[in-house]
Amino acid sequence: MKPLESLADLLLGACCPGCTAPGLGICQACLDAVNPAPRVILDGPPPVVACVGYHGPMPGIITAHKDRGATWLTSQLGQWLAHGLGPAIAAAPGHVDVVPVPSSNRAVRRRGVDHAADMTRSALQWLAVREATMARLLHRTRQVADQLEVRDDQRGDNQRGSMRADPGRGDVIVVDDVRTSGATADEACRALTRSGWRVLSIVVLADAATATRWP
Repeated sequence: MKPLESLADLLLGACCPGCTAPGLGICQACLDAVNPAPRVILDGPPPVVACVGYHGPMPGIITAHKDRGATWLTSQLGQWLAHGLGPAIAAAPGHVDVVPVPSSNRAVRRRGVDHAADMTRSALQWLAVREATMARLLHRTRQVADQLEVRDDQRGDNQRGSMRADPGRGDVIVVDDVRTSGATADEACRALTRSGWRVLSIVVLADAATATRWP
């Protein structure tokens, strides 16, 4: 970076969302620290696949995208998510609907976007597959708190009964950004299964529920 650009970044307050180092975009050190290596973190059924761990620069990057209006991160998050979503789609017996976990109406109004849906759409664009289509089948029936802000013993109650799904038939893959206790994914699966869908797998960008470290 040129000295003039570096000074401008400092004056404007631009910084890396992963480590807060001054500069535009995600810094190279943080990009190098994120190594998508999808793995099954829960056998299921349905199995849960995570692309990265929730450590290092990931909490800052996800928070910036989700709560600080950094929509410019959508493409990068979609690319990382595609590492796990691609194999999940390939394992489906036929066409599959990819269903993002919905934010609450209040959260969408506050943020101006539905971050999980945008990230899912981006991942599918990166994959460019015909076998999968994003489908917004899930809807919130009441307000919920962010799972990362709720005590472990309250996360189930926070999500339970908070979603409904459009009725239908077919195979679906559920997508979310961060897995904490698994309560959100459980509620999504409950609503989809009750409405006639078959959940093949759950793919999350980052896993905060286990102590497993990604390389």
